[in-house]
Amino acid sequence: MNPRQCFLFKPDGIGDFFLSTGIVRLLGDEFGEENLTIAVLPIMESVVRGQFPKAAIVKLPLRTRRVILNKFVANCMNCFFPWLTLLKTRVDVSISLRNMRDYLQTVLFFSVRGRQRFLCSNPLLESRRPVRRWTEKAFELIFHPSMIDYPKRIEGVPNELEAHRLLVSKALGRDVDIGEIWPALKPVGLPPLDTPFWVCAPFSSGIEKDYPVDRWVELFLSVHRTGMLPVLVLTGSKDQEQRLIDFKNLLLVASSELNSKVKIIIPENLQNFIDLLAGAECVLTVDTAAAHAATALDCRTLVLFSGKHQGMFAPWVRSPKQVWLLPKVNRNHLPWHSSYETVELLEILGALFPN
Repeated sequence: MNPRQCFLFKPDGIGDFFLSTGIVRLLGDEFGEENLTIAVLPIMESVVRGQFPKAAIVKLPLRTRRVILNKFVANCMNCFFPWLTLLKTRVDVSISLRNMRDYLQTVLFFSVRGRQRFLCSNPLLESRRPVRRWTEKAFELIFHPSMIDYPKRIEGVPNELEAHRLLVSKALGRDVDIGEIWPALKPVGLPPLDTPFWVCAPFSSGIEKDYPVDRWVELFLSVHRTGMLPVLVLTGSKDQEQRLIDFKNLLLVASSELNSKVKIIIPENLQNFIDLLAGAECVLTVDTAAAHAATALDCRTLVLFSGKHQGMFAPWVRSPKQVWLLPKVNRNHLPWHSSYETVELLEILGALFPN
């Protein structure tokens, strides 16, 4: 009897993929990891290789922004050869873990020939774009997939995780407990430092989610005065390098004592980034990939959360070692980060190190 094959469609953001690692592990146990085919963005390849080394990968070079060509046209051209690979793929079960699908992503998902297809209703259909609704309806009528409604908010469980739970429950024919698909990452290599260190990933994909650099500087100076601060590693993506250098310079101007303590490390790939976080005594960040990776690794983690898209992707925790600080009620229309006092952050960090 041939083993059952499973296709997972997840060309999503970094943090979004980290959220899906629990469901991929469960399906790897159910089908055999070697029987999984996972479609992801190219940047996720090192993570899939590290976390699920036996799975096959289809890389979908989808752009998120327009560069010269119309984004849709550019993505069609970029994905032509991967699309041919998808057309030749035959599986027993095909599951879309990408819920907010555009037109091309819908086409790519249905290009895989699966005996059973499972997907969640698209939250983007709530927008006033009838063509999007008609397109999705046409695919439903042609392919007859098994559909679930996008879930309502459950306290402590991001909507995306609950959608994953409902999808895999339907695909496996049993009620899957949320704990079975709770995100989890593991290091596969050693961290780049062999001394105790903290990690700060201060920048996100949007400045509206970032904590002001001068407030970070104030916090780290205060932590240094308490004697808690070991080596501090500033990290992020390659395109954030200059901002990290400027951040480091501000720290050194504020206190020359930090000269030997502050380092900038930009990992070569995302699995190396996971390995860096896994070796840290503490991770401080905003709502970005580092927040989800550190939480999935069960690191001591402090996330300064802007509250944007609250409930859909965050907050979530693996243990009491993770703290997502949500903005307080603000009747004066001040920036979200104004509700966080440095002394309060110090107390929270102290509580993460009870001994």
